[in-house]
Amino acid sequence: MNKTQSHHTEDGNKPRDYIRITPLGGLGEIGKNMTVYEVNEDAIIIDAGFKFPEYDMQGIDYVIPNMDYLDQIKDKVRGIVITHSHMDHIGALGYVLEHVRVPIYASKFALGLIDDVIPGRLKPYETRVVDAGDRVRIGNMDVEFVRVTHSVPESMAIAIHTTEGVILHTGDYKIDQTPVDDKPIDLQRFSSLGKEGILLLLSDSTNAEESGFAGSERDLRSTFDSIVRDSPGRIIFSTFSSNIHRIQQIIDAVALQNRRVFVDGRSIINSVKVARKVKIMDVPESLFVQQEEMRGIPKDKILIVTTGTQGEPMSGLSRLARGQHDFVKVTKGDTVVLSADPIPGNEEMVARTVDNLFRLGANVFYRGEDKVHVSGHGAQGDLKLMLSLTRPMFFVPVHGEYRHLLWNKRLAESVGIPGSHVFVLENGQSFTVDREGLTPLKRLPAEGLLIDGLALGLPDSPILTDRARLSKDGILVSVVSLDKMTGKILAGPEIVSKGVVADDDAILGDLTRATKTYLQAHRGRDAGTTPDLQLDLHKFLAKYIYDKTRRRPIIIPVILER
Repeated sequence: MNKTQSHHTEDGNKPRDYIRITPLGGLGEIGKNMTVYEVNEDAIIIDAGFKFPEYDMQGIDYVIPNMDYLDQIKDKVRGIVITHSHMDHIGALGYVLEHVRVPIYASKFALGLIDDVIPGRLKPYETRVVDAGDRVRIGNMDVEFVRVTHSVPESMAIAIHTTEGVILHTGDYKIDQTPVDDKPIDLQRFSSLGKEGILLLLSDSTNAEESGFAGSERDLRSTFDSIVRDSPGRIIFSTFSSNIHRIQQIIDAVALQNRRVFVDGRSIINSVKVARKVKIMDVPESLFVQQEEMRGIPKDKILIVTTGTQGEPMSGLSRLARGQHDFVKVTKGDTVVLSADPIPGNEEMVARTVDNLFRLGANVFYRGEDKVHVSGHGAQGDLKLMLSLTRPMFFVPVHGEYRHLLWNKRLAESVGIPGSHVFVLENGQSFTVDREGLTPLKRLPAEGLLIDGLALGLPDSPILTDRARLSKDGILVSVVSLDKMTGKILAGPEIVSKGVVADDDAILGDLTRATKTYLQAHRGRDAGTTPDLQLDLHKFLAKYIYDKTRRRPIIIPVILER
């Protein structure tokens, strides 16, 4: 059987679809969500996001999915489908378009934010506006968009209709029956799809450890009202830039207390601009103030909306916490609200930001009991309800670290899905699925690509190894000038260290003298070529500094010949 063609039932009458699915990100991790769906000769990509670097990735801006598989199937890809506009789902789109130039299917709000993600060299690019309830053909694929509730407007699940049944990709969701925009999750459609027959469900696992149901976004309004009413000074409110409903609620609370609003930071300014343009945010222009107007407004009449809930070093809130903001200084009596939970891996940066804010005299709301945040991801009650409504034949938990995927597997088993029909997979684990079963294929390369400015690298890059050594043991450079013919020392050696020993430490003086003695002794032997001498000098310096300091810095011997 040709694995890339549709095949036939036993009676040979009705062609059956050949379905292959390849998760390239989002499994065993939070972030860089990206999955390739192939039906016969066509393919779509669902989401293309990045994730924040891990603590030991010095200097890395973010991590994106491995794109090698896209190069193999680029002639099959017919579109990129976006579930919602969080950066862990759209942040790598510019890199994907370097490999495949196909239309992007997304909501109006998501497309507005995506335009800020795509670099100018890739513009113009094709877009298709889709809304919840739409059902479109993308190549030979029958793709339906189903409304879900999340912490960003216009979030959608994706249902791919095939001869084998429906493939349902939930995206990020929770079951919010009282959302701020009065557009609840479409449970009726999920139930209908379940009755139609769902072959495979791939469902969000982020909060699979949490009992109960996720809270409603609307539940935050009373907290925001009391904070705005009771705070005597300036209020600084921080949340994700795309969390428009939360920004709307804090602004509504502000309007009741006759405060003005200053929006700080490029990403959040753009999000508010796009949300107002597509009419999912309702705020009168008179409520906003510009930077130059700030000085004339009393502190108790201003609220600043900014980003930085994850402790990102260059975010508005982090710069405020370090006292390095361009024109705003946090002072005693200010109130700061962090309306988000730390993404796994960011806890230390967030804690440092909170500590710094307290040191500056601010009153900080950030704890769970402060009730300034509800998750956009469903807890166990939400996930079990989705499983019960859809009743999939097979289930693959996605979007979560390994323990989250395993907890979601347990939830599926608790509602009656056989454990043998639930598959906890890894990034790169391609598989086929039909009514007879789910078959894993050879695992593809799926190591995340590291983005450092414009550079790409793999996690085992020598650059990262060097950075780790630099951060731990420092660097030592030795420079000496030698006569090319005789090997006589003409100048130096001069030794400079950073992060090894203090510049005035006696060790450097001793090392300089020992290096000079070593080179003079070397001169009396067959010195060989300069590379040979550099290698010998490197070994000498490494042994000397380890004996004295028990450190192994990066050592660079420089030999100049005249």
